[in-house]
Amino acid sequence: MKLKHTYILLIAALTIIGCRQTKYVPERKYLLKKNEVFQTGDKLDKDDLNSIIRQQPNYKRVGVKWKLLAFNRVDSTKVANKRVKKNQANFLTNRKRLARQDQINSKRMHRAIRKGRSHYTEKIIKLKDTVEPRMFFREWYKYKIGHAPVVFDSIPYNKSIDQIGAYLRRKGYYYGDVKAFVDYKKNKKCVVSYHVTTGEQYRIDSVYIIGKNPIVLERYREYLDAKDNHKILNEAFDSEQLDDHRGKVAKYMRDSGIYGFSSNHISYVADTIRSGMSVILGVRLSDRIMKSDRNRDSVIQVPHQETFVNRVYFHISDTLNFKGSFSQYMKSRGFELFDGQFLNRVDTTFYIKTMDQSDEIDVTRMAIFTHNGPLPVKPKILELQNYLEIDQMYSEQNLEKTYLSLLQLDLFDAVKTVLVEVGTSGCVDAHYYLIPRKKQSFGFEPRATNSNGFLGVAATFNYTNRNLFKGAEKIILGLSGGFESQPPIFDQTIDGNQIQTAGRSFNTFEVGPSSQLEIPGLFPLRINKGAKKLRPKTVVSSAYNFQKRDDFTQGTFQLNYLWRFFAKKTMIFQSGFPLLSVIKFVNIDKSPEFEQRLVEINDLFLLNAYSDQFVWQDWKFTYEYNIQEKENRKGNSQLNFTSSFDPAGNLLSLFQQYQDSIDGQYTIFGIRYAQFARLDNNFVYSKPIGKDRSLNFRLTAGGGLPYGNSKSALPYEYSFFAGGANDNRGWRARALGPGSYKYYLDTNRTATQIGDIRIGASAEYRFAFNSLFKGALFVDAGNVWTIAEDPNRVGGQISSNWYKEIALAGGFGLRMDLEYFIVRIDMGFPIMNPALPEGAKWIFQSRHKYYAEGIAEFGVDKYESYMPLPFIPTFHFGIGYPF
Repeated sequence: MKLKHTYILLIAALTIIGCRQTKYVPERKYLLKKNEVFQTGDKLDKDDLNSIIRQQPNYKRVGVKWKLLAFNRVDSTKVANKRVKKNQANFLTNRKRLARQDQINSKRMHRAIRKGRSHYTEKIIKLKDTVEPRMFFREWYKYKIGHAPVVFDSIPYNKSIDQIGAYLRRKGYYYGDVKAFVDYKKNKKCVVSYHVTTGEQYRIDSVYIIGKNPIVLERYREYLDAKDNHKILNEAFDSEQLDDHRGKVAKYMRDSGIYGFSSNHISYVADTIRSGMSVILGVRLSDRIMKSDRNRDSVIQVPHQETFVNRVYFHISDTLNFKGSFSQYMKSRGFELFDGQFLNRVDTTFYIKTMDQSDEIDVTRMAIFTHNGPLPVKPKILELQNYLEIDQMYSEQNLEKTYLSLLQLDLFDAVKTVLVEVGTSGCVDAHYYLIPRKKQSFGFEPRATNSNGFLGVAATFNYTNRNLFKGAEKIILGLSGGFESQPPIFDQTIDGNQIQTAGRSFNTFEVGPSSQLEIPGLFPLRINKGAKKLRPKTVVSSAYNFQKRDDFTQGTFQLNYLWRFFAKKTMIFQSGFPLLSVIKFVNIDKSPEFEQRLVEINDLFLLNAYSDQFVWQDWKFTYEYNIQEKENRKGNSQLNFTSSFDPAGNLLSLFQQYQDSIDGQYTIFGIRYAQFARLDNNFVYSKPIGKDRSLNFRLTAGGGLPYGNSKSALPYEYSFFAGGANDNRGWRARALGPGSYKYYLDTNRTATQIGDIRIGASAEYRFAFNSLFKGALFVDAGNVWTIAEDPNRVGGQISSNWYKEIALAGGFGLRMDLEYFIVRIDMGFPIMNPALPEGAKWIFQSRHKYYAEGIAEFGVDKYESYMPLPFIPTFHFGIGYPF
């Protein structure tokens, strides 16, 4: 009965909303309810057709026109009357301010005359803006958040019919047909339907090439042979595809040494045959059109030719190292202060790098530097970023790589590339104009987190010094600290009142300094020519973290020594220094009560997690592939794949004969060291499906194998977790799993669950309400498992039935796009909980078996105080998207 009343109220509410939609629609006019597109023949892209229609209905989500509703909520007459009053008030205020301004200036003028001065400082009082006055709240809500009703207009209606017809012809459907109808409703609404009949499509039957330049013809044939997927033969006679072909061919030409070649140098000659709906297509490759040197008012045709690099210049527009006044120096010598938009330079440095190869001196690198005072950066560092080698063939791709490489040095605020042709010799000079960044900078980053009521506040202060030793080095010193609410390690009522109290008290304090040094090249190895391709960078970092909680005090020191390689625009490799990649030392001082509890439970996993740890990683390798920057990616899809491999303890295990042991585990400096191998993978794919809408997917899979000196589990910092704002949002952070472990029957359960293996997946549909507020619907799945059986967490071990232990959750989220970052609020609902008994795992199933287990374990009188309510929603707050 209650459900029936709910449906009645929902239908009534939607009816009222629908009636108010036409509140401000003029008489004898109609609100455009929706556009419908019906297709006959070949199926065209529906989004393309909808984008052509000139008049679109009001924004609609979940069956409601939210912006129209906001517009109609505020009375237009009242807003207009208040605006008139505001404008009148502004006019009176401005008149008073102008009178006061004249009075003040008059006094100042007479005072200056009395004192014999020839001038006085004029007072200018800021006036209220009457052109674009500041909106009051109801006006802002109505016209910024809201949107006026879209009233049907026959002019864009007829224009849309013509534009769809033109679209058909551009796609090769020259005999297609477009008809449209308007269905006027009695409720002052109308529905417009467009009926598109494509007919037969012209296809390219044969292709011939028109051109006389042998170099251009050879490059074009190379392109067709190398790029099979870019051929136009037997394809549709589609103008967009032909334009795309022109752009790709032109880019290939410029990448292959033909400077100045553009898509304008390619045109088509088409001969259509109606009987077979075929096209004979001619591809004309034209010469360049340039101004004549003799008569600048006339133009001449110049054949394309192979172009080589003549000279390379680096122009550093800076005066930080110049002694004295630069402007006076330039003025005294009659020089201009600026060269266009860049500061002029007075000093020149020639850099030449030679190599002795087979008893011959071969000049391999050369560059010319213009600057003011001593060079701020070592010449070899800047030249190493240049991919346009002297006397080598020009390539636009190499020019782009140089631009990107110079930016990635993080030394310059602006980088501009200019190519200058050297007469008609087929050579170009490359000029790089560089404006240095500030050498030193400071940063402050506050952070706030909330996961299921557990609050946290933190901040990081950074100091950055660039180009420390004139070799593009960068050092970053940081200090971070904060307070966080953490649940107690052991809590019998883990989802009850004690958790809520902990969430409101900051019971964890963290503070720690950090340092990071970035050095171009493979330090301490010498930079060689091969470094240009991979752009290697050495990153040495260290950090110390001090954490104080009620149960323990922990100090963590970590040292990293990594080499980073940029293989391509889309790939990044990172390798640790062999045998010395990562060193981590964890010292934990447990409270007597906490240590006694650990001893009583005798859980090897917990004893390992909350003990002193020493990790010496033999190697660290990470790989990242990202196609967000890949050119010509259809549909702007984004794909990101990251993988990391971490082996540890193997080098130390070679010297076990010289090491002491405790309980069968070898030690170094009196601490057991870890030995394991860990692999983690993360795959993210995003696909736009329309304006301000996208589908986003994530798949994670990882595992670690403890062996040798590690008997039970991975170190705590290298273990896997599930649940939280960036994982399975139906559970709070690190509370899911492992496997089907029945946490609700374990009075010694911990608030944080760990595992050796993780599998997870997420799907999220994102859409926009407006430019500020975004929405999302999501589904998360996943869990963690242990490799070995844990007698204290029965059901947590991985088995052949792992897929039956995948936890499932769904939910919705609200995001605020603040331009520089995203504020996110998500509400996750558990749908399938693998820990619950058969017949009670799914949210729609009975809870009887769940409570029966509790009664059998704790008794009828106590089970309610021990067992949390299943399928309770979890609230998450975060910064940025979850993936």
